[in-house]
Amino acid sequence: MEHVAVTGVGVVSPIGCTVESFWRNLLDGKRAIAPMSQDARVSGNALWAAVSDDFLKQAALPPGALRNTDRFTQFAMVAADEALRGARYEPPAERTAVIIGNTMGGFPFVAEAQTRFLEGGWRAVTPKLMALVIPNMAGASIAKHWRLHGPQLAISTACASSLDAIGLASGMIERGEIDAAIAGGTETLLSPLVYESLVRAGALSRNADAERASRPFDVERDGFVMGDGAAIVVLERAERATARGASILARIRGYGSVADAYHITSPDPSAKYEVLAMRDALARSGDAADDCHVVYAHATGTIVGDAAESRAIDTVYADGGAVVTSIKGHLGHSMASSGAMCAIAGITGMHAGIIPPTIGTERLDPATRFDLVTSRPRAHSYSAFQVNAFGFGGQNASLVVTR
Repeated sequence: MEHVAVTGVGVVSPIGCTVESFWRNLLDGKRAIAPMSQDARVSGNALWAAVSDDFLKQAALPPGALRNTDRFTQFAMVAADEALRGARYEPPAERTAVIIGNTMGGFPFVAEAQTRFLEGGWRAVTPKLMALVIPNMAGASIAKHWRLHGPQLAISTACASSLDAIGLASGMIERGEIDAAIAGGTETLLSPLVYESLVRAGALSRNADAERASRPFDVERDGFVMGDGAAIVVLERAERATARGASILARIRGYGSVADAYHITSPDPSAKYEVLAMRDALARSGDAADDCHVVYAHATGTIVGDAAESRAIDTVYADGGAVVTSIKGHLGHSMASSGAMCAIAGITGMHAGIIPPTIGTERLDPATRFDLVTSRPRAHSYSAFQVNAFGFGGQNASLVVTR
């Protein structure tokens, strides 16, 4: 891939609801992990990382744009608005795709609606339920507000969803099928029901100390912390962006996506297919691979997941020369939107010549050989980076992004 430009980025996250605040708080080591509201139905000391309820204050959208939408759609709309305003772009209506990833749509609303139904019967049921919560509504609302008539797709590949959305959109631009795309992911799974299910599955950290609950690649890591938010990018054919005088933030140069076909929740411990996804992305990036040595890792803090990714990074960058970071210690794991959040952090850091720190990690697992950035930001000049996203079902996605 050589013709796909990133011209706008937008974020709604637990540590900031603009790219500027998101980036500043990454560098400052801000941690958004905190106790969830008291709920007698869940076990133990429940922690998660939630987007502040005042996120809509950052939006320049008219009030009517968000009417009759669920929170996951609102996240995507606000992030898309920031990305489009930053790109100073009015996308061509017939040649712009909207490709948004998420896992379960508006599931928290469904869970609450079920409770109301059981307590109040049919009179408590809203006729708008389906239209609010089905996964394609984030993309549909973006297309409707900006009047876009190109392909409109909802991608659900678990935690790889937003990288797959960006990768698929980039391929469509590269092949000349579209001129532009609004792509990324959005997530709102902060529900006591989802929380307790993941606890019982052994996926979540049970550490009651918010400072130590999310520890990517740490020898004492014990699971991830749930987060939410959205991350959206504006992609254009590079020649078109140049012709209109746009500021090109980055280029999507390579994309790889392969399946483990191993287990519904655990990665193949050999990391064979994570390695293949990473190598596919590097191979498709052409000469950009020669400059790529920085990795924004998936690294959620689970025992088996981090072990597999560590093995994959050390295999792909066999000389041990990879410089690696993870942002999950700041804001938990925002699942479908996490890959795009990492990509935006990487793009911002590439321009600043800084790699944000991996916070929460105190003792790096001795099985790793790469150089993990911890404690504080590191000044580091780089013109290319790789970002990984691996999800339930054996979904493995990787992007290579360059200046």
